[in-house]
Order: sequence, then structure tokens, then C-alpha cells
Amino acid sequence: MSQIIERIVLFKVKDDVDSVKIDAMLNGLNSLATIDQVLYLSAAPIHRLRSSSAFTHVFHSRYRSKEDLSAYAAHPDHLRVVEENMPIWEDRMTVDWIPHDVPGILKPHAGSVAKVTLLKVKENVTDEARKEIVIL
Repeated sequence: MSQIIERIVLFKVKDDVDSVKIDAMLNGLNSLATIDQVLYLSAAPIHRLRSSSAFTHVFHSRYRSKEDLSAYAAHPDHLRVVEENMPIWEDRMTVDWIPHDVPGILKPHAGSVAKVTLLKVKENVTDEARKEIVIL
């Protein structure tokens, strides 16, 4: 049985990057939505970030299974877009997860807003406490 898997990638674009290159990055990332394994994909500037990290852009995608995510990650178009844009990224962070509740609509409506909260649990937290945090 396959499980939906979600991916969020946060990017920090270098401060001195021209807006034409940033637009090309977003166009390239959004063009990856045509890859067969992708159920949903969107890349855009971050509206608001409450973190000490200075990420500037977000990429969100959804896949029918871990295998589909792996096939997407190895796809030549994906590899090309990553290679083309790596020089303008100062930092990036990727988070993959299997959602607890899968929405009935696999593709959010155009203009939808999403809020994502990522938590970094301290290293000295017990396994029992970690399980309580995950239930939140």
C-alpha cells in the first residue's frame, strides 16, 4: 500500500542574486510539476518567516508514494534544475514526511495559503517526550 509523501524545501537565495535569476529559478522549479510522479508542486517567495534562519523561498510538493518521490528526485529535469540553481543558493533545507491525514483534495486550490511549522527538538529530550510532541 502506498502512502502520500510531502516535501518542503526551504531556500536561502544569496543576497547579491539578480531578480532575473530568481525568476528563472522559480520558473524552473515550478516547471517540474509536469513530471509524472508529481501530484502537486509549487515554488514561491516566502511570505513570512519566524525563525533565526533567513530562508527566502519555499518549494512544496506531494507524491503518491516514497517510490514516486525517489523517481522524481532521480528525474533528469529535476537534476538539471537543481544543478542550474545551486550557484545562487546560500542554504537549503529539505523535509519529507508522511502526513497523518491526507486531504481529500490532492492539489490545493489556486490561491490557497498554507502554514507550516517545523520544530527542532533538543537533543536531550527523552523518547517519551518526543512521542508527545509528535502527537501535537
